[in-house]
Amino acid sequence: MKKVLALGLSAIALFTASSALADSNIEGPVIGWRLQNYVPNNVTVYFTGSSCAQGALTFGPAATADDRNRFYSLILTSRSTGKKIGVFYETVSGNCQIQSFYTLD
Repeated sequence: MKKVLALGLSAIALFTASSALADSNIEGPVIGWRLQNYVPNNVTVYFTGSSCAQGALTFGPAATADDRNRFYSLILTSRSTGKKIGVFYETVSGNCQIQSFYTLD
């Protein structure tokens, strides 16, 4: 009985956690991505293969300058080393907003 209860609680926890995650994810090389910085400090990346118009991903209003700088640095480093990256994003009012990003081995 305890195992059934534990399994049920685990399933509920997984279901609850998945709803808090971003709704889409892309992984792959960044070759062909166009990284663009708009004044004063907004970074957008195009041609990512995402389902958004022109494959565009950008940061939402809660993102900090440090977030954008780390992303810019990750893209440049990934491009020069050939490493793949991943990006979680959400579609908000027709725009795809980056929620998190990471490197792949």
